[in-house]
Amino acid sequence: MLVALKNIILKHWRGDYSLGFAYWIIGVGLTVAVSIGVAITNEFVSSYAVSSSLFGSILVLLCSLIVPLTIWQLVGIWRSAKYHTSEGGRLLWANTAKVMVVLAAIRAVLDFTAIGIPQFKEGVDLMSNGDMVGDFELRVLNQGTELELIGSMPFGTTESVREVVKQYPSVQVIHLNSKGGRVSEAVKLYEFIQQQQFDTYVASECSSACTLAFMGGNKRYLSKRGILGFHSASLPTQSSENLAQLNDEFKRIYRRHGVSEQFIRHAVGVDGASMWYPGHIELIASRVVDEIVESERFASSNATPQLQKSWQPEHLQQAPDDALVRYWQSVVDNLNYLNFTNSQQCVQYLFPEWFDSALALETVLPTNLYATHRRAIEQVIETTDLQADYKAVFGSTPVLANNMLDNILRDNPNYRNIIADSESYRAQPKLLCTAWITLYESALRQETIAQQAAVLRYLAYDE
Repeated sequence: MLVALKNIILKHWRGDYSLGFAYWIIGVGLTVAVSIGVAITNEFVSSYAVSSSLFGSILVLLCSLIVPLTIWQLVGIWRSAKYHTSEGGRLLWANTAKVMVVLAAIRAVLDFTAIGIPQFKEGVDLMSNGDMVGDFELRVLNQGTELELIGSMPFGTTESVREVVKQYPSVQVIHLNSKGGRVSEAVKLYEFIQQQQFDTYVASECSSACTLAFMGGNKRYLSKRGILGFHSASLPTQSSENLAQLNDEFKRIYRRHGVSEQFIRHAVGVDGASMWYPGHIELIASRVVDEIVESERFASSNATPQLQKSWQPEHLQQAPDDALVRYWQSVVDNLNYLNFTNSQQCVQYLFPEWFDSALALETVLPTNLYATHRRAIEQVIETTDLQADYKAVFGSTPVLANNMLDNILRDNPNYRNIIADSESYRAQPKLLCTAWITLYESALRQETIAQQAAVLRYLAYDE
């Protein structure tokens, strides 16, 4: 057997086979057979809990075999074409075969540079370091009726979930708190969730490939503190054709569940290096999420909510009076502290759009102030039921606000220009911050909480 195989290899390498046999059988036929073999291997990897080291070994083995195999195929065909006319063959077919060999060689070099080398490197990394996508944690909650996944989605995630569910067959809800991972794993987890008819729930963040698994839920719930992140597939080891196929997988799953086409186009149109976090109202309207729920609806999660990403401009209009007032009280406390310690940071907090990035409050505020502010944000998010058809109705609030402003200007007449044209006073950060602090403090001194909230909504209103 080995002797016969060696003879075939040498005979083709020397060009001893006829051009027809070399081109169609060894060239085209063997390429088709290898493609089928790769597809079968991929199906095996997708269907079973293959370790990252084994998957890496398979990648390295395939890359190591395909390169010499391709060289052997092309050299043998070229030599068979070279000898074709001396054996009575037509020059046209010999030259055509040589042209096809050159084109195939160019394509092979381009493919190996764009795909083969990155995949070989990834295989080596997987063999030596494991799956660099990251790890995950599984927690059984609420007396075995809920299962939480926190972390990434590397190879083997679905199989691990499957094993836990075998031990806890009463699981009905799966919490997904992940920034993504392997698309193939997310699709497998999606199919498993559908098979089990689980509900899906996000307490913190579910982004990228995680959103595929989320869509598998019989009912899909999102905490008021939770966010979903979307973008196009982006992997350094994938060709543009493969990335297009991955994006088609995203589209297929989203469409299966009735997600609007406009939403789908936006989601897969976001660059892979960025992330789009749509608001809760849009997620409901686009049929991505079935219900926005309070965090107490399900068992407590170990995942940390991304409050700044959960926050929507609509919260400043639709929050209940007491929660809104408490939020603005914390904002004013923060402004006073920053204006005292570093008025430039106070301006950055007030007008983040003027700067390259928003001020990181956790790095500049005392622990107690930051904790109070975070609790105020949490209360606004938790107690607000955002409505898509909300219409701001201010009634007599503009009169109340104007009277308040008149009282401020009586003692500080220059504040009118500062508030109306704040950017012109950027060079005077302390004065600028003081004017705005005075405005918000005056709103918080109105007689009732209802009046305070009404004026604050009016000041924050942006048509």
